[in-house]
Amino acid sequence: MACASAPRNPVLDSYPAGVIGRTTVIYYDVHGRTFAEVRADMRRLGPKVADSSFVGETRSPMRWSWRTVSTGSGMCSIPNPSVSVNAQITLPRWTPPADTEPGLAAEWTRFIAALETHEAGHKDISAKSGRDIVEQLRNLSGPCSQISTRANDIARVIVDRAGEQQKAYDAATRHGITQGTGFGAGRVTITLTDASAPLTLLAAPRPGTVRGPLQVPLEHAWAALPAAYAASELTINAVDSSAHAVGNSFTAHGRIGTVPVSDVVDCGTPPTGRNADSVDVALFVTSRLDVNQPSGSVVTNTVQAVARPAGAPPIACRSHGVLERRLLTELRSHATP
Repeated sequence: MACASAPRNPVLDSYPAGVIGRTTVIYYDVHGRTFAEVRADMRRLGPKVADSSFVGETRSPMRWSWRTVSTGSGMCSIPNPSVSVNAQITLPRWTPPADTEPGLAAEWTRFIAALETHEAGHKDISAKSGRDIVEQLRNLSGPCSQISTRANDIARVIVDRAGEQQKAYDAATRHGITQGTGFGAGRVTITLTDASAPLTLLAAPRPGTVRGPLQVPLEHAWAALPAAYAASELTINAVDSSAHAVGNSFTAHGRIGTVPVSDVVDCGTPPTGRNADSVDVALFVTSRLDVNQPSGSVVTNTVQAVARPAGAPPIACRSHGVLERRLLTELRSHATP
């Protein structure tokens, strides 16, 4: 079969006028016939940055140069500065085997497009900064003995600002998660309308909390959590690596995938409550892993929910434990030694 990666995305090669841009894509090949196998291979082979593993990476250094022109009386100007950006983007590449798990090839195509868009965003920050350098240096004038120093100072300020923008971009997109780079997110049937709520870990169990032991070490369970969420029709959009916790925050109306919201949570009945199927319900699904001696681990799954009737105060809802139990079942299925 042909490689499931789509033809080169034109966003990778887009540069603003006035900037000399070149994009080199470096691929690392991953293998597998299931979601879990492909995900595990990307985790193993993907770029490593500061002890963290990523599925993609972009490096886009800038270079600038100019020719000064004398304007007389010891003064010079820079008529046509030149800036080049040489972006190097690392991406995974996968060829589906004949017995590929259903839906995997389509999800790969969706995932790669989202990942290319995210990495192109990093490249664009550098490219736009390169354009800023050109615009600020064009026709810059001053004493010939000082103009080069002044131009370099201006360029370095812009480069430093670009570095901060790169960090802010990753923070705002959660390294691309909000742009769809969570592999397996394409299987989700929930419509996310509020992914901005923070992941909240509860200190103590509450109604609906499901806590269950796992017969695998914590690191194996941690690696399997994305597959468990995807199989449960959920998307991980919040991660706390230090606490070994992940979560999905979203707003549902009427149904969560194919399941009525009222099967998942109880928001009461009028006049003090609202039927959960008739209003927007913000849900916060979290899973936290802990070590369970001697060689296993334990997961705590919790659903917090708040109904938000239009024009009325929010209503706290009680979980039935449906999503929590399903996550436990899927995690046990996907977590292998």
